[in-house]
Amino acid sequence: MNIDDIKIAIVIPARLNSTRLKEKMLIEFDGEPLIRLVFDKCRTMGYDTYVVTDSKKIAEHITIGNVIMTNEAENGTARIASVLDKLEKYDIIVNVQGDMLNITRETLKPLLKDCIHNDVTTCYTKGCKPDDVKVIHQEGNAMWFTRADIGYGDRHLGLYAYRSHILRSYDLFTDEYPQENLEQNRILGHYNIRVVKTEYNGIEINTKEDINSRTMLN
Repeated sequence: MNIDDIKIAIVIPARLNSTRLKEKMLIEFDGEPLIRLVFDKCRTMGYDTYVVTDSKKIAEHITIGNVIMTNEAENGTARIASVLDKLEKYDIIVNVQGDMLNITRETLKPLLKDCIHNDVTTCYTKGCKPDDVKVIHQEGNAMWFTRADIGYGDRHLGLYAYRSHILRSYDLFTDEYPQENLEQNRILGHYNIRVVKTEYNGIEINTKEDINSRTMLN
């Protein structure tokens, strides 16, 4: 199967009230809210691109026709799954985090290449810092994901490519380790998660320190 033979959509789940940073998606960088910048970068990659959100404040920054309203959701994957009926024409949904300010097509390329062969695919970069989400993997398969400072593992990026049937089943999966608060761990044990190495030198906006690492133009 060739990637040109399947229908792919990039979907960016976004909520207004981030746990660690209030109204994160609306913080402005270079005069544009974060969610708009990430959306604009993704839609230049040649795929239909959507933002799914329960916030009218977020929705007003996205082109009409490219935003899908949802109810509240426990995480980004659940949010996408809740509106799957509006995305039914796509074979694969690529989930991009709304705070990945420096996302590029080159970062997504390994994911897009590999996803046509798997139910779920995600990405990592080699090495990790103590506060990164880490993936432990073997032979291209994810074994576990953790936020803990375990001293090993690779940096996990919140990029996923799902076959639609995974999303249809997501609300049936049970998270046996909710203390990790990682949506991808709910899938492990039910389906294999493939991991591919990519390059991403950018930051994810999670704290005020992340904001301060960028030049803000209000």
